[in-house]
Amino acid sequence: MTSLPHRLVSTALAAATALTAAACAPDPPARAPGRTTVTFWTMPFWIGRPNNLKHLIEDFNASQSRVTVELTVLDWQTGRDTIKKAVRSGRGPDVWLANNGLELDLLTAAELAPLDTLGYTPEDLGRFRPLAKVNEYQGRLYGAPLYFDVNVLLYRKDILQKYGFNEPPRTWEELKSTAAAVGARSAASGKKVTGWQFKGMDDHLNAINPTWESFLCQAGGSLVSSDFRTSTQNTEAGRTAMEYMKSFYTEKISTPGVSALNGFINGDVAMFSFYQSVISDIAAGNERTNGKWAAAPMPVGPKSGCSAVGGHSLVARSDLPDPGAAGTFMRWLASPSVSTQFMEFHGIFPYDTAKVPRETKATVDAFYQTDPSWAPIMAQFDRSTADLLLQDRYGFAARWEAQKSEVTAGVDGRTPVDQALRSIDSTVDKALRGG
Repeated sequence: MTSLPHRLVSTALAAATALTAAACAPDPPARAPGRTTVTFWTMPFWIGRPNNLKHLIEDFNASQSRVTVELTVLDWQTGRDTIKKAVRSGRGPDVWLANNGLELDLLTAAELAPLDTLGYTPEDLGRFRPLAKVNEYQGRLYGAPLYFDVNVLLYRKDILQKYGFNEPPRTWEELKSTAAAVGARSAASGKKVTGWQFKGMDDHLNAINPTWESFLCQAGGSLVSSDFRTSTQNTEAGRTAMEYMKSFYTEKISTPGVSALNGFINGDVAMFSFYQSVISDIAAGNERTNGKWAAAPMPVGPKSGCSAVGGHSLVARSDLPDPGAAGTFMRWLASPSVSTQFMEFHGIFPYDTAKVPRETKATVDAFYQTDPSWAPIMAQFDRSTADLLLQDRYGFAARWEAQKSEVTAGVDGRTPVDQALRSIDSTVDKALRGG
């Protein structure tokens, strides 16, 4: 299918429908005569330019004689729960945006359609990067990746250079010593800069989950046992990771309450890590950040330099009356040509570039060549495997809620580390047992 016009619009998505978790699912739209209507619910994943998504759907509809997509845009705070409740009630969308990795209960309840039932061929499926395995279940692929995310190090070049560092830290030891030196030297000069802040110990608590899982991974830890039946955070690796993170606070290198992202943009935080798509927020700092920051691979821990992987996929419900129509839309929006557009907000291209059309590969290569942040992003991505996301699927909701409270309490010293890790394991084990 040929690439369609790409229109860049920076205004807010005024036409989008925002729902809350308590809202009822919308009534099914009237079906256009002679056309199949596919309902698509999503959060505004196009970072910085939300109206682009609306125009992509318009482009798709204009290109079709058989399929019409009805777009509903939900907010990030409640959208996932709204979709899940609607799907369970039988009033959900035909296609929706899902986290890479997918939720286990939707898979085990056969709520999701395998891609090979939606018109995807073996050749289609073979074009995805190997990491698409995060959307596999029992040997079949259920989610079509739009893009991947990976945790990377973001650092202020201007601040590090001012206090004596021409390169970003490459190990846990260097990260801590660099952060401490920046804090001490800046304080001595009259205005203290926080050398490092853990994303999620600030104004975006949910971000502690990929932050924590990255450092746990680097310490050699896992989320669950190899049979997915037992939570495994209260281990030597878990204690190593949490004690390391805690040391930034006990040694007063970091201060609870400092916003990693906002502080970084304002020049009050020198370094933090998060998914590379946060670069769009950094770039929006304009003169406060232009030319002053860079990305780097994550500092390597005791066992590895791995980090959390994320991103989003398209999925469809399993009981569609016309699965081919949903597949037509999914294969378009998650196609190689359209997926290149998500690289504008640094979404990682989900296809093997050796298996896409020449013009698509040229577009991807142009992003890599013109933006220096892509080299460290892809270096970090190449360290990543499907393991964490496949583990995260088991006890996901319970784990992420427990980590939000227990990791922050363990790191800032309100709860002993062993107690925080035991509490996470206890909560997740109960969920794994169906409690």
